[in-house]
Parts: sequence; C-alpha cells; structure tokens
Amino acid sequence: MNQPTSSLIIGITSRSGDPEWNAKRTQNYINRLQEYGATPVILSPDLPAVLPDGTSYQPDELGRLPSAVLDHLDGIIFSGGGDVHPKYFNQPMAGAEEQWMDLKRDELEIHLGQAVLQTEMPVFGICRGCQVLNVAAGGGMVQHFDNHRSDTEAPVLHDVVVLPGTHFGQIVGESRLPVNTYHHQGVDRDTLAPIFQPAGFAEPDEWLVEVYESVRHPWVIGVQWHPERLQDSLPDGHRKLWDSFIAACKQFVAKE
Repeated sequence: MNQPTSSLIIGITSRSGDPEWNAKRTQNYINRLQEYGATPVILSPDLPAVLPDGTSYQPDELGRLPSAVLDHLDGIIFSGGGDVHPKYFNQPMAGAEEQWMDLKRDELEIHLGQAVLQTEMPVFGICRGCQVLNVAAGGGMVQHFDNHRSDTEAPVLHDVVVLPGTHFGQIVGESRLPVNTYHHQGVDRDTLAPIFQPAGFAEPDEWLVEVYESVRHPWVIGVQWHPERLQDSLPDGHRKLWDSFIAACKQFVAKE
C-alpha cells in the first residue's frame, strides 16, 4: 500500500466486529498498534471490514472476507480466541472444546491466512492466531494438553528457550524469554506446517513449539503466548518483537 509509514493500516482478526466485543477482547492489540501510530482495522466474520478511506468489505455467508481486503493493509495480526475445529486439519475431535469454536471465524482466518501467505505482507499470529495460521499453511494441532492454561487476570509465566540462528532469536536478542500462557492447544514438530520452522520451545515441555517463523517470507511469526498483554517490567524482548513487526510493515509499504 502506497502511503506514509506513519499511518500504517494493520488488520486484526476478531470473532466479532461488535465494538463492545472488541473493547473487551481486542483492545490490547489495538492499544499496541496505536502506540506506534498505526491504524487498526477489525476483520471479523459478522460485520463489514471498514477501511480508513471508507472502503468496506462484507463477509459472505460462511464468514469469509474477500481477499481483496488485503490490498488495503500493510500487515495483519491473527489474534487470540477459542479453539479451531479439527475438521480443518482432518482430525476427529480429540480434546478440542466445541463450546469455544466458531466455524465462521475459522473460515475467515483460514481463508485470509491462505491468501496472505501468497504475499510478502508481514503476519503476526498470536495464541489462537498462531494455531489457525499454522492450519491455513497446511499444518495441524495438538488438541489438548495440561499446565498451560492460566487465568488472564493472574497469568502463569514460563520460559521459552529461543533457538539460536533464527530470525526470532535475532529480533529478541535473548536465549530465553518469560511468557504468559493461556492456552490448552498448540503445535509440535509433527503438526507444524512445512513452510514454518521452530524458533523456540516451551520449558519444561520441550516438545511444544512456542514460536515458529516462515522460511519463505520476510516476516511471518507465530507465538503461542500473548505479547500484547505483557507489561513493560518484563524483559524487552517482547517490545522488540512489536518493534520488528512494525518495522517490517514499513518495509513492506516501501517496496510497493
């Protein structure tokens, strides 16, 4: 998109476009973007996506937005939320929690994920967003495991061991990073999509891929935690991650 880098337009996927819903569940992402002077655009399966210039895109009956909405964005965040239905990675129900599923959101995000991965747009997958982006890229999911779901008001922290030589490792400049944890699903080596590579594993659950990155794109990273919630008192690797995403969005604009 050809516009000043000070006014980046960045999409945020959400289960609903309702302002009250997003004030409760999406505001932290909005706040992070606004700190950088970026303009967030909510991408939901139930209401039109409205761009700053007034252009709008209506979701279809399945919840999918036209992929043309991406032509107006400089980056996209796949945000946190409920479980992805295992039918999208050809598995029966095996621990996924049906009461938290939303098929229209699955359709929205898988469709947009597949479309955006055909471009060089920066993509940031967070918690559910990390999972659904992996599904969109042809990967799967470990549908349930214990000891990683904590109260959002009283988060449990654990370390992520950062793999040396990765893009993510270069960004955060740390060999390990404390992260919050609110999830019961995730990705391991066997379910990771072929275009992604692990960039960090959970400690002590070393089988769990806590962060992955694309081997084909300039900036596509999925993290299993919620860096938009972390406070500045934690190591600044999380702030560096946001800095890097925004810088990549600016570079994406400059190339167009």
